Amino acid sequence: MHFTLIFIPCHMGTATVFAEQIKHFENSYKYQIADTFAHDSIFDMATEALAKTQGKIVPIGLSMGGYIALEMVKMAPERISGLVVMDSNAHSETAERQRQRLAEKGLLQTGRYQGLTKAGARKMLSADSFQNTALVSRVIAMAKEPGLAVYEAQQKAIITRSDHTQTLAGLACPACFMVGEEDRITPPLLHYKMSEITPMSECVEIAGAGHLITMEKPDVVNSHLEQFLNNLSV
Repeated sequence: MHFTLIFIPCHMGTATVFAEQIKHFENSYKYQIADTFAHDSIFDMATEALAKTQGKIVPIGLSMGGYIALEMVKMAPERISGLVVMDSNAHSETAERQRQRLAEKGLLQTGRYQGLTKAGARKMLSADSFQNTALVSRVIAMAKEPGLAVYEAQQKAIITRSDHTQTLAGLACPACFMVGEEDRITPPLLHYKMSEITPMSECVEIAGAGHLITMEKPDVVNSHLEQFLNNLSV
């Protein structure tokens, strides 16, 4: 294969969020995990991800990782063989969501923010996934691992991100948008709209999944990813 997969985690996500995808594809493709901990802007995260590999790439971004993937496309369109955006959004942050994030930051500064709670996990996962106690524990543990400094830096990056609807409109390679049927954070409609403005694209809705499709329905995600990547390799 003549491209490298760049797995880009979500907000407060680690390589754990792509563990099943890495296991499935590591013997077939070169891959890297983007570092989302070292910077406080989407632009700088994208810059580092591009600098750490050479040649053609396929960014695969989940949630915040989708913002970074789109920034990479804008910065280096000639290097992109394909694009995969999961449970994400091409728009800049809304004023309402900015207020919510700043309120969370206020809780953090007063020592009352507890990280991802079980109630927070319920919002991230589908109803069925939330009944999987092992999965809920993995998600909560993963979100606590990066620490408070990373949380603050990533919040700043998300709030100040750019709009990339025009980036998608001008995309010159195939794209795949994936979303959980029960994603309440970035609902399916956002993904269908992204696909509508992207020339060579498909939108895949994953039944029985919420915002973390790679962990909730890994086999289904892997099957769609494999088909997409195989088509790029023809």
